[in-house]
Amino acid sequence: MKINYLGLLLLVIAFSSCKKKSTCEIAENISYSKDIAPIIEQKCFMCHAPDVYKKKASRVKIYDYKSLVSVAKDGRLLGAIKHEPGFIAMPYRKNEKIDNCSIALIEAWVTSGNQK
Repeated sequence: MKINYLGLLLLVIAFSSCKKKSTCEIAENISYSKDIAPIIEQKCFMCHAPDVYKKKASRVKIYDYKSLVSVAKDGRLLGAIKHEPGFIAMPYRKNEKIDNCSIALIEAWVTSGNQK
């Protein structure tokens, strides 16, 4: 039996193009209170909440606007959540990363000037 490699290739291409590609919808006016704080609370407060950060997070405060802006401006926030070299990867668990859409939203907030 002869295999039609071209037909097989076209079939593979057809099925791979059917995969649903997720895109992140990011609003133009991103705010800390509406968009960023909920992500930080959900993804980071296990260690960075006001009542636990001194015990678990090496005293890195990110639980309020002022503190988070400080960490965002010096590059530590994006470096950590994007797992970039030279930064401690956050969340601090092996092979775990915040989802790409949340990272994209936080990055857009940082580059837009940290609107409250």
